[in-house]
Amino acid sequence: MEPETPAEIEPPANVLLVHATHGESDACADLCHEHDPTAELRVTFGDDRPNEPNPDDIEGTLGLLRIGDLLHGDDGESDPDFTGTVVTDSVCDPTDLSEIGVAISRFCKHWDESDERITVCFDSLDAVLRYPSPKRVFQFVHVLTNRLASVDAYAHFHFDPTRHEDRVVSTFGTIFDSVVADEDAEDALPEATDEEVADLLAAWNDGGTGEIELEPTPTAEATDEDIARILEK
Repeated sequence: MEPETPAEIEPPANVLLVHATHGESDACADLCHEHDPTAELRVTFGDDRPNEPNPDDIEGTLGLLRIGDLLHGDDGESDPDFTGTVVTDSVCDPTDLSEIGVAISRFCKHWDESDERITVCFDSLDAVLRYPSPKRVFQFVHVLTNRLASVDAYAHFHFDPTRHEDRVVSTFGTIFDSVVADEDAEDALPEATDEEVADLLAAWNDGGTGEIELEPTPTAEATDEDIARILEK
């Protein structure tokens, strides 16, 4: 995994942002704002819920998707209200990767139809990896990054490599277009070999060839049902 700086990355792209969980990353703001987005989606988990900003301070549109937030959980409405400057949505169950994927895809579909320049901050992969198996999360991230690519989003996913095996981190790294690492995490970047990554993929594929089947790849025209079907458990 060879890290790059945000300035070296040409959007649109899916970026793995590697840094220690206990600190904030300066690169996060660079990855969100350097290409002048008009719609930004922040995906956060219940124990890391951001303060809701003043709509008057927002340029463009801001989406807030909260995962595992029981205090602000789903109230039964099927879709968020996209008419405001700040658009909120939530998924109560952090293990429901299908519902998380559908919620993110809903933002993608609406903003793509409105010709927005989309930026996504997913904070973080570590939170997702607390629950389902790494194989399921790998499949989820693979499908999600393809969905984001279909709408030309500039997306980054926070990840702490010190919490996982080298071969797991390296395998997740194969999904992304680029890797950005804070100084405190550069020494923690894994040195797993291509063979170790292939062996892990084969194990996740139940002893097969290492090619996990993820077709069909979601496109800009994918419906909520398409995303849910691809991500079914």
